[in-house]
Amino acid sequence: MKFAHIADVHLGFEQYRLPYRAEEFAKAFEEAIEKSLSEKVDFILIAGDLFHSSRPSPETLKQAIDILSLAKENNIPVFAIEGNHDRTQRRVSAYHLLEELGLLNLVGVRSERIETDYLTSERIKEEWLVKGVFEKGGKTVEIHGMKYMSAAWLEKNPPKDMFRPEGDSILMLHQGVRELVEEMMGKLPESQRDYYEVKLADLPKGYLYYALGHIHRAFLTSYDIGKLTYPGSLQRWDFGDYEIRYRWDGRAFRPVAGTQKGFYIVEDWEPRFVELGVRPFVDVSVSADEDTVARELKHLSVKIPEEAFVRLDVRWERPYDVSKLTELIKARYVYVRTRFERKLSWKTPSGGVPKPEEYFLPVELKVIALTGEKSVENIEDVVSLFLGSGWEEKEAKKPEKKPPETGEKGLEIDGEKGTGAEKNEKPENGEKKTSERPSKGSNLLVWLGGGR
Repeated sequence: MKFAHIADVHLGFEQYRLPYRAEEFAKAFEEAIEKSLSEKVDFILIAGDLFHSSRPSPETLKQAIDILSLAKENNIPVFAIEGNHDRTQRRVSAYHLLEELGLLNLVGVRSERIETDYLTSERIKEEWLVKGVFEKGGKTVEIHGMKYMSAAWLEKNPPKDMFRPEGDSILMLHQGVRELVEEMMGKLPESQRDYYEVKLADLPKGYLYYALGHIHRAFLTSYDIGKLTYPGSLQRWDFGDYEIRYRWDGRAFRPVAGTQKGFYIVEDWEPRFVELGVRPFVDVSVSADEDTVARELKHLSVKIPEEAFVRLDVRWERPYDVSKLTELIKARYVYVRTRFERKLSWKTPSGGVPKPEEYFLPVELKVIALTGEKSVENIEDVVSLFLGSGWEEKEAKKPEKKPPETGEKGLEIDGEKGTGAEKNEKPENGEKKTSERPSKGSNLLVWLGGGR
């Protein structure tokens, strides 16, 4: 028995709003089907997200029909489930259309009973569990599965309560398994690091192969008596799904290998990964000044293929112009991400961030206290702190302040009202007007207004 396990095709995905990327996603799917046929597989599994949308365009539907027709012409059945991107709550989806055309067999919970050469049905409550069936050489393999479901739904309906293996069986799901996602965390695409809906203990035991989708990194492990695999997406999903990453260590760029893209060929229950040739994604991360980054990127650029998509992640303590850095990388697509932030140079003896009283002077703490309210009762007191006019002594002798008797808007200082914004006047002789430091008790606004 030999079969192909494909997942996360995402037909119709114009990644980064680039139409030619949708063509490349279709080309990867076509290559996967052609390689499966050249391997002479008995059947093909598609574990969800054949489409990027539950409402694929006519062009995307035609791509699916043309590519799946290759398998039909060779009498190779295709079994599929809906993923989170292409599932629908409506009764009929694009998968049903492809099934009507004889291009695939839809596995999962359905409202009607289905009996064909490759599908059989089992009653569960008011619905039907439709299972795939394949026979060869007197042996029968059953393919069980269901479309993507939310974590809340699966908490009430764990897969182990729904599925029971019968003989040689395969379970096909489009879900993230928590323990596996956590194990893969460091190499997952950045957008998928919280993608899980079930725990490992929620999966039923007894299956010889667990054909999973939803996680875009290839992963292989064992579970009970069988193999559990994610083939990953056929194309790279984001810059966290890189082919290679270059990280600056202060002296040089150090390469870090990423993941391969492809699918599994499973022969006699032993999976083997088949790599596809897809567009490379290169992630460059550097923390350095402008001259260093420019110099080192010139050296690094010779290692980056021209057809690559590149993300340049630049960090430094002070901002600088990064627009010219993209010209140093001769790649198809370059995206620059920056983070400029000054590092704190002050710390307590213990190495932590100081408390306010450890960092600010006493006079500064008093100003913070005075200006921390929504309105300042007496702004002259704040200024007096910095003018050294004996704020503490003045505060002790000051009589209790009565509220102004007027209801007019404005700031009241020493019984006079101001708008808070005074216009500057030019001296009649054209000379620049100067003002002296105000004496104690003088009107602050008079001083700020130039001595008027």
